[in-house]
Amino acid sequence: MTGTMALAPATLNLAGVAPTLPVPTLTKDFHLECDLNPKLGLGSGPGGTVWNWISFTGGMWNATWGNGTIELGGHDYQYVLPELAAKLDTRYLLKTADTVPAYIEIKTDGWRTGPPDVLRDLNDPAKADDVDPSLYKFRLYISMNTGDVRYNFVNTTMWLASGMRKGAKVIYDAYRVG
Repeated sequence: MTGTMALAPATLNLAGVAPTLPVPTLTKDFHLECDLNPKLGLGSGPGGTVWNWISFTGGMWNATWGNGTIELGGHDYQYVLPELAAKLDTRYLLKTADTVPAYIEIKTDGWRTGPPDVLRDLNDPAKADDVDPSLYKFRLYISMNTGDVRYNFVNTTMWLASGMRKGAKVIYDAYRVG
């Protein structure tokens, strides 16, 4: 067969049956504040991109299901586009405040986007603290893993977060997807 195939118009009802699917809900579930080391530039990539590495020095978190600290040694790997939007890929290790603590790995994947002048100010240590977080989007998808049976539910839960950069901290509120 030569030429192009015609595709059916996009519909929300592909199988001819219109099921009523549950609409996901978002419930505020935890708050996290992570302390950062200065950014390390890893160099430039294709098309004017820049790669950065930012290691974590600690922090705290508080959730509906527990609280505790952020262990030293996590990191944020950033892929920064020429217009200064940043693709974010982070790893944290949470330590619960339980008498016998549990350790929970957090993985985030997301974007920080906005007008180039706002993003430029976020990257300037002299101006970053004064940037209004409503002027840019800092959005994350979050998953967690643990081998501790007390917190097994985190292994199969998803969160979405809205964050901000404030000086040498990243702060975000995470919402459980229900």
